[in-house]
Amino acid sequence: MAAMASSCSVLVVACSFAVLHVVAIAGATQYKVGGDGGWGVPGAGDEPYNTWAEKTSFQVGDQLLFVYPKDKDSVLVVEPADYNACNTASYDSKFADGNTAVTLDRAGAFFFISGVDANCRAGEKLIVMVANATGSSASPPSSSSSPSSPSGGGGGGGAPAGQAPPGAPATPAGTNSSPANGGAAGGGAKSGAGLTVAASGLAGSLIAAIACVAIAI
Repeated sequence: MAAMASSCSVLVVACSFAVLHVVAIAGATQYKVGGDGGWGVPGAGDEPYNTWAEKTSFQVGDQLLFVYPKDKDSVLVVEPADYNACNTASYDSKFADGNTAVTLDRAGAFFFISGVDANCRAGEKLIVMVANATGSSASPPSSSSSPSSPSGGGGGGGAPAGQAPPGAPATPAGTNSSPANGGAAGGGAKSGAGLTVAASGLAGSLIAAIACVAIAI
């Protein structure tokens, strides 16, 4: 009986941690980059992507949704040097399915550019700063210089998480969690209250753990 009670206690603890993890994921938010206009070259008068990003508080677990014509555009996750130079030949990840959801799985800076060189040089690029669990994120290094001009060369550098190139968005305010409304280039609209999580297996385990404890008692 003592062994059964011990096993049930371990199961209850494990299920509790699993429940907390699911709750944390369920509270994440998905942001549609570019709002109704989707991911593309900013039009005249549109809010720049990085201006929108500065006004939005991104948390670990949030998602960015990039919607674009898959036969004409793509999304690249790149290093800071490649972001500045619009170097489409060097990237960490490439997506070209036309409906890309990228999970922000760590605190720090994420760098996105269009896979089309001309589009990137025309402003289709984005830096997102993600806050850590305490609500703060690493600030970009101070510098008086601005990002490289579109004519700059390539070169991939492995910058640590949280490091941003000159001109990167400032650390987002911890109290502003709502995406901006408006321009197609930067007015990312919140497209959902959170991520859908399948928890039927977890619920079953939790019920079994409770029943086990009841038997042990």
